[in-house]
Amino acid sequence: MSLLDNEAQLFFKTYKRLTLEVDRGDGCYLYTKDGKKYLDMFSGLAVNALGYNHPGIIAAIETQIRKYIHLSNFFVQGPQVELAERLLRLAKLQRIFFTNSGTEAIEGTIKLVRKWGKAKNKTTIFGMSNGFSGRTMGSLSIMDKEKYREDYGPFLENCGHVEFNNVGDLKAKVDDVTAAVFLEFVQGEGGVVPVSAEFVTALQSLREKHGFLVIADEIQSGIFRTGTLFAFQHYKFTPDIVTIAKPIGGGLPLGAILGNEKVAEVWTHGVHGTTFGGNPVACAAGIAVIDALTTNRMAGRINESSKYLFAQLDSLKNRFPIIKEVRGFGFMVGVELTVESGPLVDAMLEDGVLVNSTAGNVVRILPPLISGKKEIDILLKTFESTLTKNVQFV
Repeated sequence: MSLLDNEAQLFFKTYKRLTLEVDRGDGCYLYTKDGKKYLDMFSGLAVNALGYNHPGIIAAIETQIRKYIHLSNFFVQGPQVELAERLLRLAKLQRIFFTNSGTEAIEGTIKLVRKWGKAKNKTTIFGMSNGFSGRTMGSLSIMDKEKYREDYGPFLENCGHVEFNNVGDLKAKVDDVTAAVFLEFVQGEGGVVPVSAEFVTALQSLREKHGFLVIADEIQSGIFRTGTLFAFQHYKFTPDIVTIAKPIGGGLPLGAILGNEKVAEVWTHGVHGTTFGGNPVACAAGIAVIDALTTNRMAGRINESSKYLFAQLDSLKNRFPIIKEVRGFGFMVGVELTVESGPLVDAMLEDGVLVNSTAGNVVRILPPLISGKKEIDILLKTFESTLTKNVQFV
């Protein structure tokens, strides 16, 4: 029995697996047990920012596991404190809480918002249409996609959503009892769609008027994915809370909630907690990730490579009418097609390049942040050849 056949007998059928049996990863590449080599251009869905087998991450993990793998959060832990100092300094925020994942960061933030809003009689929390916050009940409560919500209700009270990039809907819904608005400044699962400057301006004005909190969901777009530390930095806006996860643990489970002075004193001893959040090995890996991205001038390299990638994709758009739009920032790229994107993604897989299909007709490209012109050229060549072969994308 193959590994895939065995898996099908053992697991709940929640994942549509790729038919690859991966043996190892190195840099931007994955190698399968049958000896094939694949260029990974969605990098574990934005988790593997430094690719596979990064020496700095491995060294940090090896050093930490020889000290201790886990301590209760009753103990102060050096890796937690060191990573917290780095993140808060870069983000210019005041407090942090480590979690195990992105959806746990969203869930914890909902609790933080509820507690902050209690004395202020602020109860309503909004997410965005077409957004994705995770799969726990709180996360689902601020989402609108039936694909994820169907049969899981009832959801949390006083939660809803605003139509993404619709200023009129935003103005109609937020008011003095609004506690918070959650916003992906670039919607990832929703098709790599950036928020409009007009919407951000309106959100800023309404926050000043009604006094609610704005949460930047940077779980996919954060940690230099868009060429800046956070996607909101592409706009003249400062959120009150930032949620992060995916790349911050260097491939190990880790997320975080970062807050400003408005929420810095809301949580006190015992009102929230986690057993595994802030695991010292994951935090040690996170320190290696942050140091690699900040000390090697990685942001400049990402932006330089990104300009090249977008220019070449725009050139393909001009030559292939099947491409409707190219959008995003940095190494968070969406190529919207006029047809379903799944068949094109499958065809590229056959030619040794891994990209991702999302939102039905969008090819999502999330290269490792270490990708250079060589890797981008392989991606582009495969993309072009796949289109040229006149594959029937239906």
